[in-house]
Amino acid sequence: MNINTRIWENSITDLPQGDQQAEQFEHYAREFFMPDSIAPSVYLANVAALMEQAVEENGVQPTPSAARMALSMQHPTGFPTWFLAAYPDVALWFSSQDGPDRKAVDAEVTRRSAASGAATSHLVDENGFFAHAVLRTLIDLYRECTTSVLECTAPDADLQEEGAAGSTDEQALTAQQAVDLMAANITRYERELATSYGDRFAGMQPRLTVAGLLQLGYYVLVDHVIPLATIVQAADESASADDPVVEFVERLEIEVFCAEGGEGERKRIEDTCHLLRSRILDVVLQTRADFDETPSLTAATSNFMELAQFESLRQAIGIRPTS
Repeated sequence: MNINTRIWENSITDLPQGDQQAEQFEHYAREFFMPDSIAPSVYLANVAALMEQAVEENGVQPTPSAARMALSMQHPTGFPTWFLAAYPDVALWFSSQDGPDRKAVDAEVTRRSAASGAATSHLVDENGFFAHAVLRTLIDLYRECTTSVLECTAPDADLQEEGAAGSTDEQALTAQQAVDLMAANITRYERELATSYGDRFAGMQPRLTVAGLLQLGYYVLVDHVIPLATIVQAADESASADDPVVEFVERLEIEVFCAEGGEGERKRIEDTCHLLRSRILDVVLQTRADFDETPSLTAATSNFMELAQFESLRQAIGIRPTS
């Protein structure tokens, strides 16, 4: 599974059961977005543009076709919004066909749809939109006729299989693995601070701050690419959340990926990290359960950070064990 597919999978994991709209969205994701490698962040940017919502200047921008539709305020007929957002280039291409070209496309759509089992009378759904069999055929025809890559296709880096070797000799962590690692580490640090240093860190906010510094010490103290004030602010804003650790991890993940990829990618990174929130929650809950079984710093961090590293940072920021 590649990173892009993983993000879509995580975004639909916690959709409410029995909700018709949620079930429809899951169908779109599994039958269209994931097979066609549609980038979630670009899809969301296009939805915002088509719904006439403001788009942040430095965030992910709508694709050219979606921006064109948003400016004209006229959308091709027969297409639902989810399709216009994910495949705006396909919709504009089809609507631009006329004369013999349109007749040829219509005939091929009818032929292929019938071959897939869709009756001619069912090429349009009850809402007046093209049936899914027709939409799939139009996507395939667009690719064949134009040889173009879909505008919303995810970047190559997000289409690499998880665990596949990168461009360096040492295999890099995937985005998902990085999220899992940080969520597990910060959860363990917060639990250890609460159990072993509770007299000095009675509140959630200071525990989150120290846990964040322990996790991101290199970024803060060595590279100086993430200010300490950023960690403190993230802890302040997370302390009152339903699950402060989950909120804090999501906020820190954004800062780390921005430090690595540049501030120009912040909006895309924010959207991606938010879609990973359900995964963060799973890791946090599992890590807490594991910690309760083995509430020892050495055991809890054996696979992530050597005890000596913790001790050096502990001394640097003045944490003293309770007597």
